[in-house]
Amino acid sequence: MVLSEADKHAIRQVAHQIKPKSYGADALARLFEIHPQTKTYFPSFTSYLATDPHVIAHGTKVFEALVKATEHLDDLPKHLEKLAKKHGSELLVDPHNFELFSDIIVATLAIHLPSFTPATHTSVDKFLEEVAHQLSSAYR
Repeated sequence: MVLSEADKHAIRQVAHQIKPKSYGADALARLFEIHPQTKTYFPSFTSYLATDPHVIAHGTKVFEALVKATEHLDDLPKHLEKLAKKHGSELLVDPHNFELFSDIIVATLAIHLPSFTPATHTSVDKFLEEVAHQLSSAYR
């Protein structure tokens, strides 16, 4: 997918506003609540709530990786290659979970960012679709 310059600008604007620790925990807890089958990848978690230290840590890691990916919008495949291999070969995460989590991330951003307009939503959606596609690439 080709991101326009307007998309890239909107994505970077959102990235600058993200608070990885709180947004990540919120999004991951929402994922677990709405799609409980995703919990199977986290058997060591003692709780699946946004206040659990494991949820906070992993949610933060995910959002920090997304923010970092916004610095590589022109070469996402290369930037995400190592993560794709880890998720596809080592962790064996169901690729559909990336799409599920993308939807939750968009909802989380819309809740937390007053400036999350429909146009911004479209740009972020394109970005997350490409991230999900690249993270699934090791399965092909």
